[in-house]
Amino acid sequence: MFREYLIIFLLGHILGDFYVQTERTAERKDSSFIWVLIHCGQYYGVMLIMVLFIASFDLVLGATLASLLHLIIDAMKFVWISSMYNKDNLSKTTERNIFFVDQFLHFVSLFGISYWQAKNSILIEGNVITDFLNLVGIQWSTAVSWIFALLFIHKPANIAIQKLLAVYRPISNINNMQETISAGRFIGTVERMIMLIFLSIKQYSAIGLVLTAKSIARYDKISKEKDFAEYYLLGTLLSTLIVIIISLVFIT
Repeated sequence: MFREYLIIFLLGHILGDFYVQTERTAERKDSSFIWVLIHCGQYYGVMLIMVLFIASFDLVLGATLASLLHLIIDAMKFVWISSMYNKDNLSKTTERNIFFVDQFLHFVSLFGISYWQAKNSILIEGNVITDFLNLVGIQWSTAVSWIFALLFIHKPANIAIQKLLAVYRPISNINNMQETISAGRFIGTVERMIMLIFLSIKQYSAIGLVLTAKSIARYDKISKEKDFAEYYLLGTLLSTLIVIIISLVFIT
């Protein structure tokens, strides 16, 4: 049951930390602790919805503990950034490091809570949603795994790749790339979704066609601009790596 607990809590986490939390809220959190509290309240609400609608009432304690630890981690990050850095002048490297350390700590906390709940044999009881899925022949754990995977390879993956590549972005192309960043993220999301589907049905050779089609569309720019070609290759490899890891851990 450990895997099921972890997926439920991770799904609640990405919904609360990446989808419910807007970019504006994230910026306000850096300047006001009130917004840290507001965000953590929203996070707790999402966690409660997850365990009540997808799992069972017995997991409310786990959701509460996860939200409390989320508040502690975010509060520590706020205090640390406030005392160590000028929040309006953070380097790309510093922003990247803060983001990944923050997410790593959240993952460790959810991993620990999932292990604790599994060790104490807290069962996931059926509810309306799980009963319906079982009725139509779909295991609820499979459905939740796919929902998590699809949501993760969209916004969280886009943000993670953006943070990782920020220091490698070609300076000469920053203005042009800012204008097309939304389109680029959407293309990346669709690319990862297609690859995830191909991986799930073991059509590995088809993934090469997806990457080839993407490269052909950018061939002119890749062939003329070495810096962009390296940046593009890094982004493609990171995107592919994320899909492979998600497929192996949560889908396979």
